[in-house]
Amino acid sequence: MDESRLELKVGALVLAAVLGAFTLLVLMGELSFGGARKITVDFSHTGNVVKNAPVKLGGVVVGKVEEVELLASRRDDHGDPMPVKMTLGISKEAAESLRTDAMVTVSSVGPLGESYLEVSSGSAKDPHDPRVSIRGIDSPRIDLVSNRLAKFLEAASGVLENDPEALTKLVRGVGGLTTTIDGVVTENREEFRTLAQELSVAAADLRVLAATARKQMEPGGKANALIDDAAATAKVARADLPELSRQASIALGGLARVSAPLTEEDGRRLKSMIAKYEAAGEKVDALASRADRVLAKLEAGEGSLGAAMKDKAVYDELKSLLTDVRKNPWKLLWKD
Repeated sequence: MDESRLELKVGALVLAAVLGAFTLLVLMGELSFGGARKITVDFSHTGNVVKNAPVKLGGVVVGKVEEVELLASRRDDHGDPMPVKMTLGISKEAAESLRTDAMVTVSSVGPLGESYLEVSSGSAKDPHDPRVSIRGIDSPRIDLVSNRLAKFLEAASGVLENDPEALTKLVRGVGGLTTTIDGVVTENREEFRTLAQELSVAAADLRVLAATARKQMEPGGKANALIDDAAATAKVARADLPELSRQASIALGGLARVSAPLTEEDGRRLKSMIAKYEAAGEKVDALASRADRVLAKLEAGEGSLGAAMKDKAVYDELKSLLTDVRKNPWKLLWKD
């Protein structure tokens, strides 16, 4: 009986240990039951991220690094080395939240903690295609930074060795520059204040101008109407200019054909004829003016002819005479 109880206790203890280990593996992300989705990420350096390192989204573990592959000869579109390819297994919900601008960065738990990958879903409209690799953001290379810092310190040490007073001169120069700037600012404080006020006024004017321009450019504004008119004019010009150009070409061709046989002597004769026509026209104008004056006098009854035209008795006698002449034309040849 005691042996059976002991076996039951040992079995229960072993089962509890197995369940605890299983739960721990699930909590650590080593085991999952949701069917992890795979995505690939390209890096130029692993950033000390190793296989089975956790993958987090918003600080929450959503998967792990399933594989780290080295492609030594691979390069990106710019020709830079891109030798690291990581395959991540993340949950379905995390995979469906990724957009086309999703980012993957290398982070760590504390300054010296374990490295892991942090995923940012992105804000683009289109979802991420799992067949397309994400370009990961490389972590800062401490080794490269330390090498560059060592080179800088070596160069600074060389300068100090050649000129021990170099650092002192640099400090003095910076101090003198600071003093000079402080003196300039102190002496021209009013000018700087005036300049600041003028800049403030100019900024206010620019804001008013921008508001006015925005109002004019809105539908119904004068600038908008001017642009519409210009567009309409350009449209009409595009439609009419080819035909006008064609007609102008025809007219110029006709003028060229007409003027081609004319010589310099013909030109002088043409000028002479034009001058004569101008003189004749002036004479005709003078005659017309005189005729107008004569007719005006006749209508006013001036002179013998004008008086005869205005006198009704004379008019009646002339009318009777003309009627008698038409009836008896022989009276013009002899008298009774």
